[in-house]
Amino acid sequence: MFENIDSAKPGRHWLLLGSLKAIGVGIACFFLAFFVSLLITIPWSQHYWAGEAQAELGGLALSFYFGIASGIAAAAYILRRITKSNR
Repeated sequence: MFENIDSAKPGRHWLLLGSLKAIGVGIACFFLAFFVSLLITIPWSQHYWAGEAQAELGGLALSFYFGIASGIAAAAYILRRITKSNR
């Protein structure tokens, strides 16, 4: 029943390789967005919560969410592009 399943799609493991590429790009975009947004969120959090001993934690949390959003968006974009080109 599934003898010719590999011939249905171009390439043998295109989805696996595309998924690994999307995961790699997502991880890279997470770290890039996290560290770049730290440049903005740490001074903002120190200004917003002036006098607090742990004001940087607010900036770290916000940067973490920016990184997560950027990583998911980049991985989804790469996966969508790969699946469109291999159909």
